[in-house]
Amino acid sequence: SDPERLCVHSLVHSASSFGWRKTNCNMSVNPSDSVCQQHHPSALRNRIPILKTLLRLLPDSDELSGGALEIASGTGALLEVIVPAYPRLSFQPSEYVPQAPAAPDEQWVKHGKIGLRQHVDELANIDAHGCAVFPNCLPAVALDLTQPWPPAVTEKRGSFALIVCTNTLHITPWECSVGLLRGAGEMLAPTGCLMVYGPFKVSGEFVGADGGLGNANFDAKLRSTNAEWGIRDVDALAKAAAGFGLALSAKVDMPANNFTLAFVRGT
Repeated sequence: SDPERLCVHSLVHSASSFGWRKTNCNMSVNPSDSVCQQHHPSALRNRIPILKTLLRLLPDSDELSGGALEIASGTGALLEVIVPAYPRLSFQPSEYVPQAPAAPDEQWVKHGKIGLRQHVDELANIDAHGCAVFPNCLPAVALDLTQPWPPAVTEKRGSFALIVCTNTLHITPWECSVGLLRGAGEMLAPTGCLMVYGPFKVSGEFVGADGGLGNANFDAKLRSTNAEWGIRDVDALAKAAAGFGLALSAKVDMPANNFTLAFVRGT
């Protein structure tokens, strides 16, 4: 939309004031290049509402500093707007990189991946939107929520001010939800925040302006694709989070029957 283009243009333009293409990864890729035209339409629709919610829930962007980690950065769509919005945060993108990448027409069924990724190194593609453009963004790393997290992340254990994970928990096994919460509990600084965006059930019920019908149908479709997928319940996530020192501090209604959940690490 025009408002989004204006918002993104403003954010990227502001980045030039602190070093356009003075990067951390020795790349020189302009966001207008073809490699950057691979974002899924849903990622483009969601990113401005997500950014606005972060700006509302988090401390002032000029004051928030330290490390930030994005889980499942995908094609880098969200990075393009949140990295310049928080110039004092050092962003670490990450993505699940399967040992045997799926064919383009199977990437959704096998790995829950969307966007154009064929014939593209996934981490390099993220870097084209991140560290190639913004000096406060680090090169992307591979991260599997079911395995130990990479040294680039764990060496900063207990120091991250922010962890962001969007549109991931419903297209991964429950084990990944637990892995995210466990990792966030270990990696966040005291009072640091985990932001999770996506569709969720509330008290076991599908919710939404349509009475939850859309999400119920979506959940059935997910489970028919992969029996381990499905829309997670806010209460179940909050209970699991508590076991890792995280408390649910906010549940924000978002467009298209989604929520943003904020979990804060205790002091």
